[in-house]
Amino acid sequence: MRRLVGLLLCGARLWTLNATAGYVEQAGDRTVIHLTLFDLPDPSRTDAATRADAAAVREFVRQFPATFAEKYREKYAADPARYGSFSWDKVEVRLERFSGIQVEGVESDLLAIAGGLAPDVLYVNFRKSETYIQQGFLYPLDRPDDGYLTALSDDELALRVHEKIWPVIRRRGPGGAPHVWALPYGGALGRVLLYRKDLFDEAGLAYPTKNWTWEDLVRAARALTQPELGRYGLAMGRGKHESWYWITFLWSAGGEVMTYDEDRDQWRIVFDSPAGVTALDFYTRLGTESWTDALGRRRQGYVYKDPRDSFRKWERGEIGMIFAYVDEKLFSTINPDLTGMAPVPLGPTGLRGGELNSRMMGLFSDIRHPAVRDAAWEYIRFYDSREALAIKTRVLVEGGLGQFVNPRYLEMFGYGELVRLSPPGWAETFDIAIQTGRPEPYGRHSNIAYDLMTAPLQQAEQMALHGELPTEQGPRLERLSGLLKKAADRARSEMLDEVPPARRALQRMTAAGLLLLIGVVFARVFRRIIRTFTPPGTTGMARPAGWAFRRYAGAYFMLLPALAAILVWRYVPLGRGTIMAFQDYRLLGASTWVGLDNFGRILWSVEWWLSLWNALRYSALVMALTFLPPVILAILLQEVPRGKVLFRLIYYLPAVMTGLVVVLLWKSFYEPGERGVLNALLMRIPALGFLLVGPALLLAGFTFARRLWFHERTGIAFLFLAGGGILCFLCVRLAWPMLCETGAPVWKRLLLAPSEPRRWLGDTRTAMPACVIPMLWAGLGPGSLIYLAALKSIPDELYEAADMDGATFTDKVLFVVFPMLKPLLIINFVGVFIGSWYGSADTILAMTGGAAGTEVAGLHIFYKAFIFLQFGPATAMAWMLGLLLIGFTVYQLRILSRIEFRAAGGTEVAK
Repeated sequence: MRRLVGLLLCGARLWTLNATAGYVEQAGDRTVIHLTLFDLPDPSRTDAATRADAAAVREFVRQFPATFAEKYREKYAADPARYGSFSWDKVEVRLERFSGIQVEGVESDLLAIAGGLAPDVLYVNFRKSETYIQQGFLYPLDRPDDGYLTALSDDELALRVHEKIWPVIRRRGPGGAPHVWALPYGGALGRVLLYRKDLFDEAGLAYPTKNWTWEDLVRAARALTQPELGRYGLAMGRGKHESWYWITFLWSAGGEVMTYDEDRDQWRIVFDSPAGVTALDFYTRLGTESWTDALGRRRQGYVYKDPRDSFRKWERGEIGMIFAYVDEKLFSTINPDLTGMAPVPLGPTGLRGGELNSRMMGLFSDIRHPAVRDAAWEYIRFYDSREALAIKTRVLVEGGLGQFVNPRYLEMFGYGELVRLSPPGWAETFDIAIQTGRPEPYGRHSNIAYDLMTAPLQQAEQMALHGELPTEQGPRLERLSGLLKKAADRARSEMLDEVPPARRALQRMTAAGLLLLIGVVFARVFRRIIRTFTPPGTTGMARPAGWAFRRYAGAYFMLLPALAAILVWRYVPLGRGTIMAFQDYRLLGASTWVGLDNFGRILWSVEWWLSLWNALRYSALVMALTFLPPVILAILLQEVPRGKVLFRLIYYLPAVMTGLVVVLLWKSFYEPGERGVLNALLMRIPALGFLLVGPALLLAGFTFARRLWFHERTGIAFLFLAGGGILCFLCVRLAWPMLCETGAPVWKRLLLAPSEPRRWLGDTRTAMPACVIPMLWAGLGPGSLIYLAALKSIPDELYEAADMDGATFTDKVLFVVFPMLKPLLIINFVGVFIGSWYGSADTILAMTGGAAGTEVAGLHIFYKAFIFLQFGPATAMAWMLGLLLIGFTVYQLRILSRIEFRAAGGTEVAK
């Protein structure tokens, strides 16, 4: 018993240590300050850059006892009430890397803050800095009583902070007073254009220079693009933050995202200016401009937009140019003989505007012990101090990377003889990038700026690809201006909360009606559930009165753990979430009660209803492509005369692959050029092939429908006929471009194959089916095995009776197999339907990130909560989604309550 108690106490102690970030402990005659950091250089890595950072960190740990003795020992010893009764004579620091859940697109710091496990030193970037400040995540660094930033000299600050970065780190906090909230490290980052010299030489192109313009960029991209070889002139990206690539063109056109009026402390959205329209027009041109290659094939655009594969294609020499950051301390470790560097191209007005950025560190505001906060500040101060820079420069030079270090630091630390080895022009390129750079958006709620600016980019791209964007300059710019103004109006509402009072009142009225509807629906639903699962009275026997706890004590005792788990992990969060839906919820500090505003905003949000529509489309495709095909495959495998085991093995093999491998494999299949497997296959099928397959599918649907009509199953017959018609239409549509070719006889048109590859994940018409197809491929085998087992339970006498009645194969499937499998089909149908709604976000996030019209409701809620930190509206959306699904859930429960499971006769649905 004592051993058990001891283990429990040890576990509690370990849990306490793990449930907090930094802490102070007495270890013998030493006091140890444990400091948790958002990241630490990995000492096991052997590259020079990591070794340089690790050397600086080791020096900080070595010097900390002396630093503490000089700055803090007397103060701590004189105030034990505040600093604790520790022995401050021997003090050391231990650094620990924060380890937490990692979710793509979400900073791990944010998840740690939500769980109360935030590191003491936070990573801060420009676009999220305002949100971190206003949410109360950061501790001011310039309080005089702390002696942090105020103790640094002007020279130390000038070495650390570029003059253009001061407005980012010094601004007003939640109380209105200006403070410095973060400190840069690693130097300023400038946006530059990298290019492959070997591809430029092969195409006979001159290298980019500082005088390059947008037109020069287009000409080079066109000359470098060879989709048949998998080569593209320029790499960009798609997804929620695609506008990160566009913003360079916005600045170069003379535009801006947000402007700030310091006197009024007011931000304004201005990216819908004429300069923004010009930038959008050029960006759309890069991705969709129509041209003809050397083989006479029509192409569109010169850009490769899959960010997950862009770097690998760049390394393989399949990308000609790419935008990248250049570091003030270490320019790059790229091979200067293979890769060149140039400033971003000049815009039409002669302006150049690349992004200026910097990595930053900040102190977490909720650090409990002041000694931990002081140690965290000392780490931030030392990490990029002059002494640390000298150590890093020495390690880099000794590691053979001296030629890539900024000449300024080589001369500063005594390595002037290496300046001549620096790649020619790189220092000048960096200086131009910094001088002409604009800070990444850092205004109010700018963490969602990229998302809001991405919408018009993707809309313009789809309009251009589908021929809906005017070719004349005037109407074209007018249409693009409308897209930008619509996005800017949404940004003013979402980011700056600029909503007219009349509109807000209307939103609240509709929200009140919605909540009344939710209350009525939930009351009726739970009443129906209780009636469904309440067993009817048994004739001749008295029903037990009440709960009969004494009589059924054993049963209640066995149900107690399950009920407790459901209560704790389901209904308690549900109750807390109900409160959050009426709040402007904050992870730290007091949350504000906003009443019906969250519900009102989402009811009038076009994006929310569009995400619901996308979720419905996704669910319909999942039902069509993953529910019935396993049944059909099981029937075919049952009927195949030979090789049953081999065919089952072939179809089941994809199931042994992990989900990540399946996603990566199919993303390579979906490559937009001819090298993509699907495009390579599709572009070898003539129009005649599609025209033969389409009517064959229609005939199959009609065959099933005809037999169902004969047996007066009209509704199901129409479904089969509609399915066959849709498949036939799709096949004819694939063949239609070849049939419309002019200047060729009809027989030749029938033999033509598609000449233009498809953008499977970039086209709104194909992106959603492309997300579902991998699920069909990976789940077809396991799903068919379940139905194969069920088919074995069908008595042979039923097949024999059907043969005696003259039944065909179609009749057996429709009137023997399906009726016998009906209970299993109903259960699987309900499971697949509910699963398609709850599991859609993961698949979409991995395949497209929500681009090309694939942002489903679950993914929209995820982004709203964990990217935009709008937990109140996200919770309200979850409630609305639950309301929409609860009706189907009740239907599911009613069906399950009517199913009777029999030991001998199988399973059937009770009448």
